[in-house]
Amino acid sequence: MKYSNRWFQFIKERFDPLSYSVMIFVFIGAHYAVYLNFLKQGVISNFVHLPYLIPLILAVFLFFFKLRLFDEIKDIESDAVYHPERPLPRGILRKDDIVRAVFIIIALELLLFSLYGLQALASAVITIGYSLVMYKEFFSKKWLRAHLTVYAVTHTFVVIFLSTAIFSALLNKPLTNLSLDLLYFSFGGWFLFNIFEFGRKTFARQEEKEGVNSYSKIFGRFGAVLLVLTMAILSIVFINNVTTSAVDSSLLFLWFGVTAVTGFLYAILDRPHLAKIYRFITSLYIIFTYGTIIILQFY
Repeated sequence: MKYSNRWFQFIKERFDPLSYSVMIFVFIGAHYAVYLNFLKQGVISNFVHLPYLIPLILAVFLFFFKLRLFDEIKDIESDAVYHPERPLPRGILRKDDIVRAVFIIIALELLLFSLYGLQALASAVITIGYSLVMYKEFFSKKWLRAHLTVYAVTHTFVVIFLSTAIFSALLNKPLTNLSLDLLYFSFGGWFLFNIFEFGRKTFARQEEKEGVNSYSKIFGRFGAVLLVLTMAILSIVFINNVTTSAVDSSLLFLWFGVTAVTGFLYAILDRPHLAKIYRFITSLYIIFTYGTIIILQFY
């Protein structure tokens, strides 16, 4: 197999272009919608034309792809045992291939953010720096891996840095000068990504694998659902600080209700097909929330 085809196969299996593209576009789009709200409030910025979003979209896309590569490297040993069907255990790509790609991506990220000025570049350096510490698993690999929830929230925390870096690029301001409302919005994004993380590792009893940890094992099915619903409520509260209209529309509460119903059905009945539906709903939560903000801004 040609080297380029190996990468295409890896991307197809581990970084689905369609699902990630949708998520990244709504993620960027929601930030742009919030940015436009700030312009309406008289905030001065040189960033006006939509085409200037292209480098930022590419940078964010590369950032999420890099995180995927980090996970592949970190999970090589466990994947060889529990997921031998994945690309690296199968030998489609080697660890050295992934590491080289990471260095190239970091260089591109810095270049793309630098197009928005020194403030954006500085924010990008902080964001990339945090992602590298994540890659090293905060130099506490053994302890972190024994505490799945702490592992998750410390890793999804990078979304806050990425979100503020986007605002820094759009507004040409340092992180320290961003409005408190924007920081609330960024923290709301952290809770949204926690929903995805907690939801995707929640299973029916028949689906659980020996030696593989999950939130349904740690907290029980009801506890795992309540953990997700807590994150959902926090996301609404924090996002409400800057996008009141999105919450007043009741659309976010409607999606919260759907998640709660499917979650409790899964928890009560303990059926694999209900667990799959619940995981699907939680995986869409990010897209629905950010999509709602975009729709209400432009329509």
